[in-house]
Amino acid sequence: MINKGNLKEAILQLNADKNNAVSFVFKDAQLKEQGPFANCVFTIKDNYADLNVIESASSRFLSNFRPSYQSTILKLLNEAGATCVARTNLDEFGMGGSGEYSCNGLIKNPLNSNYLVGGSSSGAAATFSKNISFAIGSDTGDSVRKPASNIGQVGFKPSYGAISRYGLSAFASSLDTVAYFTHNVQDAITLSSVLFKQDLKHDLTSVDLSFNADSVIETKPHKIAYLDCFDKLDISVADAYKKLLNKLEKMNIELVKISINEKLLQAIDTVYKVIAFSESSSNLANLVGVEFGNRITGNSWEETFNLSRTEGIGKMVQSRMILGSYFLEDNNQIKYFVKAKKMRRYLSNYFTNVHKSADIFIYPASNMSAPLIGKLYEPSYMDYILTNSNLTGNPSLTLKLGIDKNNNLPFNLAIDGEIYKDCKMLSHALFIERVLEGEKNE
Repeated sequence: MINKGNLKEAILQLNADKNNAVSFVFKDAQLKEQGPFANCVFTIKDNYADLNVIESASSRFLSNFRPSYQSTILKLLNEAGATCVARTNLDEFGMGGSGEYSCNGLIKNPLNSNYLVGGSSSGAAATFSKNISFAIGSDTGDSVRKPASNIGQVGFKPSYGAISRYGLSAFASSLDTVAYFTHNVQDAITLSSVLFKQDLKHDLTSVDLSFNADSVIETKPHKIAYLDCFDKLDISVADAYKKLLNKLEKMNIELVKISINEKLLQAIDTVYKVIAFSESSSNLANLVGVEFGNRITGNSWEETFNLSRTEGIGKMVQSRMILGSYFLEDNNQIKYFVKAKKMRRYLSNYFTNVHKSADIFIYPASNMSAPLIGKLYEPSYMDYILTNSNLTGNPSLTLKLGIDKNNNLPFNLAIDGEIYKDCKMLSHALFIERVLEGEKNE
């Protein structure tokens, strides 16, 4: 049975937030007694449309925007008896992976305010507690799974198209995925069984992956592929990862080592940026202050356009939109955008072959626990390794692997599966979760 949360305590907790994490609290929210999610409390990222509710996507530009429609995911959750208690802040329009780029201010890690919580689903992660059943975010690069690692909770990104994106503010349409934080893998399964509904009326990319939660049972994998990335990991992460692999091997599970192709893995970030920025430039082209959004009137159409965007849109989003427009210029499309799409296909084929070589593919969600605010780190492919599943579209989940001995902060393991084989991946995730829980008790 899914964790119910506590509506009264959740409202008190969210009203007391001093971490720039909460956009709006539904103080008059009432529990429902019917449906599979009766008496369950959830939060939703402030980039999902709802009737008569401001959807700002943490941007000054949309601070007065009230959608005239409701997102499919909210409709499904309401019908299932769940109660939305709050809308949570994010990196503006879902851009930025740290929690630093909301127009409402920096969102810090709730476990230690000297560290970042990650993003872009920053507010959802920062407020996720025992009082909240689950938290809805969105995942375009690693926007749920990385923050989940920074707080030691489960973060699940389904296969692309498994859940309708209707009503989700578009960042990069070929990468955007409805995703969520849960307290355990079983809760992610139960939630998915309600949300995996094809919605061709509103989202032509949606596919039918519907299933009954009772059909997904813990299953021991026969073969697990793992990334041989130990030289890039902090000591605590490397130790916990090695300990898990040793335990799995002792359980007679065949381990398939995936050797590092560093040049290929480094390409993930470049390919993601070209495609994501290009798509964002197109998707956000309607932010001109004409039909909706805050308008600053100038002496001409062009001046109104420029003034509205300059005042209403943050520097991070501006820079990405400018780069995206550059990539899409006639003279640059072949040089950048088309090449990135070709490389995306190459990466997709590479990781698909990895998934086909084993039941699941595992690796640390990051090379370390949450980063210190303001500290510069030497970048590596482990900083964006989770993005591979957005480019490929396969299901990916992170769950707590261990604790950093230096700062007492958690870090997660990533479990990836073959595209559209979400139930199979989740059944194996139940097994890995139990193995890891057993280690804590040893």
